Amino acid sequence: MQAKAHFAQYLIERAFEKTLVDHQPHKPWSWADTHPVAKMRFISQNEQMIEDDVFVLAGLSGRTLAFGPGLYLGGAGAGEQGNTVIAGHRDSHFLKLKYLQVGDVIEIQNTQGVYSQYQVTELRVVNENQIEEMAASDDSRLTLITCYPFEQLSANASQRYIVEAKATSTANMI
Repeated sequence: MQAKAHFAQYLIERAFEKTLVDHQPHKPWSWADTHPVAKMRFISQNEQMIEDDVFVLAGLSGRTLAFGPGLYLGGAGAGEQGNTVIAGHRDSHFLKLKYLQVGDVIEIQNTQGVYSQYQVTELRVVNENQIEEMAASDDSRLTLITCYPFEQLSANASQRYIVEAKATSTANMI
């Protein structure tokens, strides 16, 4: 599954680049039922990237999450006012959440080319039934969700690891 997820990111990146040009959604492959909506990067406090860029897809279906993190469509869009919720698998793209610390920065580029930065303010573990993490908010925040614990081999995880980050800036960078 990890090889499929990482190769898919290459195809998703190409689709995202097309979207940046014409601001239209582009599927990463012809039979895809999703499209990229953002590019995300994790930056540690000492300005070192934790890993490469990750491309975020529209929706949270199992098919979507098999190829990359997904944007919760009931929340704010990438870089919009409100709670932007992105979920991903703990054993592929969101394994890097394990290494984030309070104070680290998460940068997101939306389909219009606008970059938003969020600073990690809280890391916590909750029960899988706690859906208030996905609730709307008046401020600009980013909520990342993955299964927990990271090392568990079983697919049945009853806990979720939550990264909460508050918006620090938005800029149209080139």
